Amino acid sequence: MADEKKIPDVRGQVNLSAEAKEKYAAMEQAGKRGLFGRWGARMNDAIQSSRGTERARDAVAETARQPDATADDLAIRRARSVKPGRMVIPEGVIIEGSVSGGTDTEISGRVDGNVTVDGRLYLGASALVSGNVRAHSCKVEGLVEGRVECGEYLELGETGRLNADVTAGKRINLAGQVYGNVTTPGLLHLAASGKVHGDIKVRNLVMEEGATLNGACMMRAPTQQRNAIQKGV
Repeated sequence: MADEKKIPDVRGQVNLSAEAKEKYAAMEQAGKRGLFGRWGARMNDAIQSSRGTERARDAVAETARQPDATADDLAIRRARSVKPGRMVIPEGVIIEGSVSGGTDTEISGRVDGNVTVDGRLYLGASALVSGNVRAHSCKVEGLVEGRVECGEYLELGETGRLNADVTAGKRINLAGQVYGNVTTPGLLHLAASGKVHGDIKVRNLVMEEGATLNGACMMRAPTQQRNAIQKGV
């Protein structure tokens, strides 16, 4: 049939004019761009949506996003989210002022002020504290000029020296020297090397042979002892 139109084949099996070929190629290329363009856009959306919202923080990028935030501000923000660790003041370091913290603390240097720790406190043999000391529990092998208060336990090593009153909530072990009064509603253990130049007010007392006590000794019931501590008697 002479009027019958032939359907073009993409493989070029049917002869087409140059103009028809050009139009057909343009249509075919446009179709590919449309198909793959839409597919690429969908893939890109899927990749972006699958990424987590949390990414590693970049200080430079974060500062660029927040022009008013300084490097110190960013450091403080990150420090707040970090769990507290152990605070250490090494030998040879001198701090002019008070020290406080909510973590376990080790001091081998010098503090010209008070020391307040919510956790455990260790004062090495080279430690020197000119102010008062307050901690949950404490081991002292250095020198403290001020008053020492421990919520539960206090241990004074042979090289330790306390030049003021001492109190603890549960137990006190003394192997060093104390120039002040010692008070606890629990047990006071005075080792052979221990020396107390002051009065002691305790519930239970263990005193080894060779220990020195230059002062009065008062034994009280737990209720009386707690009331005396609260009143400062």
